Amino acid sequence: MNIKSKIIEFPYRKIKAKSPNGGDEHLDFEAWEPHQKFLDNEDYPGLVRHCKQRAERHPDDLYAQYYLGDAYVLNGEFKKAIEFMAEHHKKHPWNSDYQHVILDALFALGKTEDDFNWVKKPIVLRMSTDIVDTCYEFLKRKRKPRSIMELYTHFITEGYLLFSEQDLLKALLNDGRFEVDKPDSEFWAEVSVVRKRRK
Repeated sequence: MNIKSKIIEFPYRKIKAKSPNGGDEHLDFEAWEPHQKFLDNEDYPGLVRHCKQRAERHPDDLYAQYYLGDAYVLNGEFKKAIEFMAEHHKKHPWNSDYQHVILDALFALGKTEDDFNWVKKPIVLRMSTDIVDTCYEFLKRKRKPRSIMELYTHFITEGYLLFSEQDLLKALLNDGRFEVDKPDSEFWAEVSVVRKRRK
């Protein structure tokens, strides 16, 4: 309790955390509630206003800057998202969140990753035989089938995915090396490799 004000101060209000760039900032766990409410209501103009205020209050918070860039994309302000994130990308070229916001905006404008002056160019993965071959190499060592979601998630850490789980499922269905259980269900589909039968 604060003796001067006689108001109870909950401990989480005083918790300090090191931000990724080394600065201290107070954690406010309730700050994410309005953000989620704007998303749930698909109020993207409101989300932009909310994120802009937060980014201005916390200019050294890398996440606050990311969320504002992402809000611009959700609100259809693709050029603004690219312009805003470009300066942050120059300062933090390793930040994949910043790269992904820029890529989301570029692709929404019908452009490609080659239409931006990257400090560090991100990896963009498109559906290809390499992706299908990687799934085969992974699954041939597994006895049990794996969900399409697990296979898809494997690629998320590799780069920006320019294909969906459905695209991956379709590619595996069209390749004779795979067996797919429940192929009509994107969520429940399970994939294994075709095993050679012993004589």
